[in-house]
Amino acid sequence: MWSKFGKKLLMMEMDNQAPQSTSVVWLPASPSEGWASMDRYWRELDAIVYSSHFDDLRFSCALPNSPPSKTIKASRVSRFFEKYVAYPARARVQNAQIAHILDHSYSHLIGSLPQKTRKVVTVFDLVPLEDSGSLTKSQIERFRSTVTHLQKADHLISISEETKRKLQILLDISADKISVAVPGMDFCLFQKPVEKTNAVHSRLSNLPPIIFSIGSTASRKNLSSLPKIFCKMQPTFRNNGCCFVRAGEYLPESLKNEIISITGETRFLELGPLFGDDLIAAYQSAKVLIFPSTLEGLTFVIPEAMASGCPVVTNTLTANPEAGGTAAVYYTEGDYAMAALQLTNILTQPELHSKAKAEGIERARAMTWSHHFETVLRVYRKLGLQLKNC
Repeated sequence: MWSKFGKKLLMMEMDNQAPQSTSVVWLPASPSEGWASMDRYWRELDAIVYSSHFDDLRFSCALPNSPPSKTIKASRVSRFFEKYVAYPARARVQNAQIAHILDHSYSHLIGSLPQKTRKVVTVFDLVPLEDSGSLTKSQIERFRSTVTHLQKADHLISISEETKRKLQILLDISADKISVAVPGMDFCLFQKPVEKTNAVHSRLSNLPPIIFSIGSTASRKNLSSLPKIFCKMQPTFRNNGCCFVRAGEYLPESLKNEIISITGETRFLELGPLFGDDLIAAYQSAKVLIFPSTLEGLTFVIPEAMASGCPVVTNTLTANPEAGGTAAVYYTEGDYAMAALQLTNILTQPELHSKAKAEGIERARAMTWSHHFETVLRVYRKLGLQLKNC
């Protein structure tokens, strides 16, 4: 049975203009990695191609199946074999004029693609080069070796101006070889009201106004700044004017206890990892999101919160202003009193909350995958023109 992509490819190959069109092959990150965000990226681009018609472009994919609807991580041995043995072998037999590697973590495939093929890579971030987090020394070196291949690409698609800047600084890649295409998001998914019977919704419905935080506990997420911010608004916590709800990776015990010493035991709640309707319920239940990260390629957390109707307070570092635009409320990193004031204002001033909520919704609505793909198409067509002029 043909996949969506296969049907689309068949129709495009039957088009009488196909012989004059440019062929493009996608090389997505292998689903065996278990990377939900990369599976989603492939899935969103696939949906656009399936629902559109391009006289000048023909699409195919190096992987035999459609993008997975459910992310499943394979064993370490299977992942390694797929990434470094099977996939390079697959890349060597591709004969498209343009090859687009959909994730920079697979840029080692550039060396396996035919020399005449124009190479494009989407780059999300270079974070491991600046913050190793929990990665081992060998993992960092492997990442460095992989992304060094980006220097051999014909063009890079960066998801933010911040990532473009890091590509120039850390890998010495010329700005004219980089196009910025901000990712889209499923706006309608986060707008949809969650059922009141949802367990997370029920658990949060009787709490004081919620300051929400979600994500990993990596040092770059700057969660250690939260006690310093909350300390400036301790009376608000103690008077039941707000509470702190945390989702994602569980906080280190020492940080958790430090926060509880400020908020009080009853005004602190950890939910653990959340997905699907549970995640949306948490966003929709929150009064405000606090996002103190100091190193991002471009976070999905800020637009997801905004789409859910949750105002965002964040600092002005890294790509946070690109994610939040003029809709987020900002503070200067290190100015904990300013951060506390911004949170307090959102919590206590209904007009300000309504304004931030409305502006956030419009900001998130504008972040579409179609807009992202318009930039991708311009890159394909520019390279296609170069090929024709050779």
